[in-house]
Amino acid sequence: MITYRHATINDAPFIAKGVMIALHTDPNAPVYQKLVEVCRKDDTLYSWKHALLATDGDQYAGLCLCYPGKNYHAMRLHTFALLEGFVDGMDLENAEDEAGEGEYYIDSLAVMESYRRQGIARQLILEQLEIGKQTGAKRATLLVDPDNPSAQKLYRQCGFTDDCQVYAFGQMFWKWQHLY
Repeated sequence: MITYRHATINDAPFIAKGVMIALHTDPNAPVYQKLVEVCRKDDTLYSWKHALLATDGDQYAGLCLCYPGKNYHAMRLHTFALLEGFVDGMDLENAEDEAGEGEYYIDSLAVMESYRRQGIARQLILEQLEIGKQTGAKRATLLVDPDNPSAQKLYRQCGFTDDCQVYAFGQMFWKWQHLY
């Protein structure tokens, strides 16, 4: 039976794995151990404090990592300074921000392969939307790959609509929003 819960610091290794999967990065890459340490911190984008998990008994099924966008720019610089080698060659200081004031940003969504197509991603998003609403955010936002129709379908089913385009991590994404 799938249950949903807030992460604890002990979940940092799975959070790191999930973030890497969401970013289409090999979870066995050398940066994984650095990312685990970043996930154990309280003051990073990928902090355990931002993660909602789906579990099946003692097995991890998925995660959705979200946070308020208010201090996104400073948090991005701080987070990626701790992840040397993860985004080499990118100008993070001048890159377009993915999130901003008044937004609850859905950063990373990942469901383990054996748990896909069971509604877990949808439930994680819906639960995070409720959390975002409680923060007083005006809208929830996320980036979606224009070449990922499955993700687009899921986000539309959860009430997201097109907003604008954002160039992030060397790629153009669509930014979608869910108004509260």
